[in-house]
Amino acid sequence: MVRSNLTLGMISRERGDFDKSLPYFLSALKISEEIGYKFGMGASSSAIGTIYHMQGNYSKALEYLNESLAIAKEINSKRGMSACYANIGQIHESMGDCEKTLHHYSQSLKMDEEAEDMHGTGLGLNNVGVAYSMKCPNKGFPNYQKALECFQKAFDILEKIEDKQGMAMSLNNISGVYLEKKDFVSAIESSQKGLSIAKEMNSKQDLKDSYKNLADAYGGLNDFKNAYEFHKLFSEMKDSLLNEESSKQITEMQTKYETEKKEQQITLLNKDKELQDAQLNRQKIIIWSVAGGLLVVLILSVFIFRERRKSEKLLLNILPAETARELKANGKAKAKHYEQVTVMFTDFKGFTTIAEKLSAEELVSELDFLFKKFDEIISKYPIEKIKTIGDAYMCAGGLPSPNKTNASDVVSAAIEIQNWMTVQNNKWQLRIGIHTGSVTAGVVGNKKFAYDIWGDAVNTASRMESSGEAGKINISGATHQLVRDKFTCEFRGKIPAKNKGEIEMYFVESYSESKNSIVSTPSA
Repeated sequence: MVRSNLTLGMISRERGDFDKSLPYFLSALKISEEIGYKFGMGASSSAIGTIYHMQGNYSKALEYLNESLAIAKEINSKRGMSACYANIGQIHESMGDCEKTLHHYSQSLKMDEEAEDMHGTGLGLNNVGVAYSMKCPNKGFPNYQKALECFQKAFDILEKIEDKQGMAMSLNNISGVYLEKKDFVSAIESSQKGLSIAKEMNSKQDLKDSYKNLADAYGGLNDFKNAYEFHKLFSEMKDSLLNEESSKQITEMQTKYETEKKEQQITLLNKDKELQDAQLNRQKIIIWSVAGGLLVVLILSVFIFRERRKSEKLLLNILPAETARELKANGKAKAKHYEQVTVMFTDFKGFTTIAEKLSAEELVSELDFLFKKFDEIISKYPIEKIKTIGDAYMCAGGLPSPNKTNASDVVSAAIEIQNWMTVQNNKWQLRIGIHTGSVTAGVVGNKKFAYDIWGDAVNTASRMESSGEAGKINISGATHQLVRDKFTCEFRGKIPAKNKGEIEMYFVESYSESKNSIVSTPSA
């Protein structure tokens, strides 16, 4: 119940519905206190404090965040302490208290460094840099030299773990300091690097920040042509972000308009004869209001069109393009049988134990970071992501467009994923299982569409994963037959698999040096 309330609260918070999210978090806190669940008490208090911060109630926010910090210290959760210090630092930043902001951001960074969390350390250094950039002249702020040192260290760390969004943010922060120092050439250099990364990710917020810094820097150099061009791009991106938010309100505005119009009509019908003459004048006003309302609706229809395009893009993000087109054209998509599809499952060793040490927000954030990288890697190949189930990730090659290279495509992606996980050198250890066989694929549901696959090949691929080892890629004999000329594999023998009997299994070691490379094969 605690985790359910926390999850529902976070979903409402992400939608901006703070009034709805707060009761969920309060309920999670009450249940945690009743059962003495310290971790739940800390996570709930932190979430409540964040809501009050967003609402501008700083005193309430600090009250709950300090309670969460005390619990994090009690259970010795460095990640919990880091999150609390950072959130408290944000509140003091909003209040303009430079010294308290720097103190709490520094404490947050210290916890991330002790936990050897490179991602958290990179973000923590950015926060400390922001604190040094604050303006409190009577207390020794700003200190631009220290701010630059922090932002540069943050960029170096985030570049090492390939966190592109963090890299773009660090570069824009560096550019902002150079702008304050009137070093416009250096500001342009940093902003151009940040802009390149932001374009690669199509991150609108980072694009907006880069355009703004470039416009200011060129303006400082009296290069008004470039300043104008980048300011125009900044304005367009700012409007785009604003329109995305505004378009969500269109339906509510239209409903409100229709409701008020009907209420006015009912009022007219219920008024007695003496008031009807006076209402005629009001009717004229209403007519003009309706005309104005129609004009507003016409303008807002442009935003609706943009929202429709976003919906189409979202559909393509959920379903393969071919399936999405069929669904739009016919209202349904027929299931299809594929003779040769290679299915990959991944799973994290010791996930339950690790999850118990993280808050719900931290857990979702870490899985999101890892799975986004998996998405990025498989997108290099003709591989379709099927779904994630908890900490499991499932994808397949050879559909919706059949091909003969699906086995080698999926194994290549698996090698790249394991290599990236090794570079991360963190607490997560990944098992990967792969099998090739026939499947049936199609769309299930009529409210929340989901593209899925079924068949014995899916079950066998899952067994490959559960029968494997952390840091290894375990493939079946069927897959090995298709890739043995391209990859060096270690024959494990016939291994018992749940409900499958004994199955020939291989660990993929590396790419073969040539097609004639010797690969291990089962003995007769």
